[in-house]
Amino acid sequence: MYFNKIHQPENFAFPAARDVRPEALTVGGVAFRHDLKHLGEGVFRFRVSHKRWPKQLSDAELDTGFDAEAPAECSVTGRHGLVLGEPGGKALLRSEPGRLFGVSGQAWMMGFAYDPSMRFYGLGEKYFGFEHSHKRTKFWNTDVWADFDGNVFVNGAPDPAYLSIPYLIVKRGNRYVGVLINNPYASFVSLNPKVRIADQADAADGDDDPRFFIGAPDGRPEVYFLVGPSLAELTRKLQRLVGTTPRPPLWALGHQQCRWGYESYRDLDRIDKQFRKHKIPNDGLWLDIDYMTGYRVFTWNKKHWKDPAKQVADLQSRGQRVVPIFDPGVKLDPKYHAYKSGKQADIFCRNPAGGDYVGFVWPGTTVFPDFALPEGRDWWAKQVARTVKAASITGAWLDMNDPATGLSENSEMLFRRGKLPHAAYHNQYALGMAKASFEGMRAAHPDERPFLLTRSGYTSIGRYAAAWTGDNFSNTHHLKNSIPTTLNLALSGVPFNGPDVPGFGGEPTPQLAAAWYKAGFLFPFLRNHSNKGFSEQEPWTFGAATMRTIRRYIRLRYKLLPYLYNLFVEQEARGEAILRPLLHDFADKPSLPLDRVDDQFMVGPSLMQAPVLDEHANTRSVVLPAGRWFDAMRGRWLAGGRRVRVTTKPDATPLYLRDGAVVPMRPGDPADNATDLLDIELHLLLSPGFRGAARYVYTADDGRGYGYRRGEQTRVTFEARRQRGKLSVRVVGEDYGFGPLRVRFVVYQNTKELTLRAGTARRGIALTPASVILTGDKLRAMRSRAVVLGK
Repeated sequence: MYFNKIHQPENFAFPAARDVRPEALTVGGVAFRHDLKHLGEGVFRFRVSHKRWPKQLSDAELDTGFDAEAPAECSVTGRHGLVLGEPGGKALLRSEPGRLFGVSGQAWMMGFAYDPSMRFYGLGEKYFGFEHSHKRTKFWNTDVWADFDGNVFVNGAPDPAYLSIPYLIVKRGNRYVGVLINNPYASFVSLNPKVRIADQADAADGDDDPRFFIGAPDGRPEVYFLVGPSLAELTRKLQRLVGTTPRPPLWALGHQQCRWGYESYRDLDRIDKQFRKHKIPNDGLWLDIDYMTGYRVFTWNKKHWKDPAKQVADLQSRGQRVVPIFDPGVKLDPKYHAYKSGKQADIFCRNPAGGDYVGFVWPGTTVFPDFALPEGRDWWAKQVARTVKAASITGAWLDMNDPATGLSENSEMLFRRGKLPHAAYHNQYALGMAKASFEGMRAAHPDERPFLLTRSGYTSIGRYAAAWTGDNFSNTHHLKNSIPTTLNLALSGVPFNGPDVPGFGGEPTPQLAAAWYKAGFLFPFLRNHSNKGFSEQEPWTFGAATMRTIRRYIRLRYKLLPYLYNLFVEQEARGEAILRPLLHDFADKPSLPLDRVDDQFMVGPSLMQAPVLDEHANTRSVVLPAGRWFDAMRGRWLAGGRRVRVTTKPDATPLYLRDGAVVPMRPGDPADNATDLLDIELHLLLSPGFRGAARYVYTADDGRGYGYRRGEQTRVTFEARRQRGKLSVRVVGEDYGFGPLRVRFVVYQNTKELTLRAGTARRGIALTPASVILTGDKLRAMRSRAVVLGK
């Protein structure tokens, strides 16, 4: 497959205006049925039917249960094509004249009118920056380090990457439209790129017409159009459509430690002791392929693991979850239990000659489970369940699921016993594996929330797994690119994601390692991972000074775990974003443009990070959106609506808290991972000029199981106010289904008391001086004693 070539409209036939009728259109004398349905709340589905596409082959799990009564405007006519907009407003997206829908054999395409003011985002996992104007791209899961030249993945932007979600966000002023292609083939998007010949020179004059179109080489045409109108509303609608992320186990939000080379109990025991020695909290110890016997999935190498159940239990009794890697490839070995079982069940992919498809990955000659078959998924789920139950494993790492096939041509890998071509399921392979793995984990531990991490995926993957952004490299290029990659993947329906820190390949300097941690310590997923061909890069390997800096930010993550966890609570319930661009929360203005800010981001609604991304620099320009911001480096309030220049110390990073924020934190400076969600500090960030009420809903549960779905959670709503220089906090909603809540109130001003109102009770709460370490020097604050609510 050519990654840098896509279909072009000149090779397609399109209907004339007279050939577009209600529910039908004719192209080249061939009749097609079309259907435009309003699913509610400004979400529309456009489908075209014809016998050349007899079935919908997409396994994306889409929830179309929107409010059908909500007003919206979308129409299809011969004269105007498809027109999408807000009720009573101007069109936000419309067809390019004469290019409503085109066909070329099995391929189809939709063209749209281009406006230079448009901005484009999303597109799932793409490495070519935050804003996507003038890009063309294809959606096809790749094994990046195997499929691209080394210089491309080290210093460039390989495309396509590991994970395919054909979802485009179109920005029109401060209004947003989403376009989701529900098609598993190698769909494509063109966003008015320059027409260049051999990537050396622009095409001749006259060949620069706007080229804004989407399409696919095969598969039933089905496109969802979503009207925000804001980016926040649009993102919530997309999450509801593709599925929100289930509430994860709390340990999955902690720091994770991994290395290709950890192979034994002795390795993990050594790493755990080092974390304890240096007082660095950590929740997960990960095993790459070396823990297995000959890289055979579902095995433990007896040389390194004498008693896996006992040894894993020992590590987990210390608070370290053990997370093994599962690759889909099964060694072709008649004596190997997984191969024998799969062969007997007849669940391996086929080749065109009728035999089992054979690839060449870590175990050597390898066959692959067919996740397109229900029985294939069931077989895999049972293998997972048996393996994780025997060793009390509650998390797994799904790798090589692009699917990577090594030297073998992957187009010869056929599905559904040879009846489904490779291109129809290639992008969905990882989704099938994740779903089967999730079901296996649930079967083994029905009362434990599983945690799965995947390399590859497809639309709705977030229902089952988090994603890391693939094998990256320890250099400034990858550090800078980690932010836009993570943001766009989050906007595309995968909020639980993050890069490997401080880069998988290469040799990070101490300064680069510190910069990675200062940038990524609040990413939804935080894992230190390295390649066995390079030096170890655990936090203590970079020298004492750098270790102290890294430790500070890992501890700060643990201090903020109650806040991060509650972001996931709201994601599951309503599709609220976690990591988000400034555009999500603030309007773009000519005086302070935000449309290309790709080195800052919001963590939930209250925190903004602006890390220094050059290991050799200590200064940068920071955009402060409208409002007031508390500078967590220096403990002062700053006016927003402007750019400021900041200078940092080696152990500091710019972090800002929004005026009116109420932020739950873990007490003290956490040196371990023993986070108790029922014991918190509530930090009240109300500037001297703050008006109105700051409202926050805090949720606590056991961070482990599904009891919260049965009401076993504590949920308390706080309202904080500042009136005539005095602070008051009112508890306006209380549900103590998981037990009483222990709260200490923290404020960053010189006040000796706040008033607490809970029910009919009212009392003064004394505040005494305290110091808080966030991202810079110690900050002066006032803290209350612990108050127990719901006793």
